[in-house]
Amino acid sequence: MAFRRDRMKPTHYPRLPFHIVRSVQVLSSTVVASVMFYFLSALAQDNLKLPWTFILLMAVALLTLVSLAISIVLHCCHGLNPTLNMVLNAGLALLWAVAFSLLSWWASGTLSHVCNKGNWDDEVGVSVCRLYKALFSFSLFGLMSTILALILDAHVQRQALVRGKFEAIGMAPGDGKAGWSHVLESNPNPSAGRQQGRGGEGYFLPEEQFGYGEDTGYHGAAGQAERRSLERRV
Repeated sequence: MAFRRDRMKPTHYPRLPFHIVRSVQVLSSTVVASVMFYFLSALAQDNLKLPWTFILLMAVALLTLVSLAISIVLHCCHGLNPTLNMVLNAGLALLWAVAFSLLSWWASGTLSHVCNKGNWDDEVGVSVCRLYKALFSFSLFGLMSTILALILDAHVQRQALVRGKFEAIGMAPGDGKAGWSHVLESNPNPSAGRQQGRGGEGYFLPEEQFGYGEDTGYHGAAGQAERRSLERRV
């Protein structure tokens, strides 16, 4: 049987960093999606045009929640593949980066002002200002947590490649016969050292298999029974 030299050990995410990063992703995406739902519904009621920045933020927040839900099910039931999760997080990180950049450029004037009645006239304006700043903060958290999740995926994948390869038991690197010599030296047959005459190296047929009586003629079943009867009498 040929030994396979390249085998992969199961990959495991470090529990604490894995769940902390994912919790931040869930929290950030939930807050961003909630704020975006409020803004988009208010604009739709006033028959105003929906900004592409808001639509993109809403989409990336929902996609992040869906991706997290699917990946946690895979992680609990089958084991999460770091390569697959890395591809998902890479796409999400790109979308978060684009959405956050558009939000920073589009709402830069609002974010640079203090949220008070002097700048926003009434309590409604102050609330909108605070929502914008919360949206900016949690969008930044969403981007950073997704980048951290991507780095964690790359780290786990690298560890799987470095530590997951192992060689056959008892086989020294570059010596294909070392494993077999170890097996021959630890032969469990105690009579191997005494019986080297027949059967090869270490496993032999009993000597009784090669003993024959003087009478080699065939006498039928009755003759065999009669001979055994006579032997018992003697």
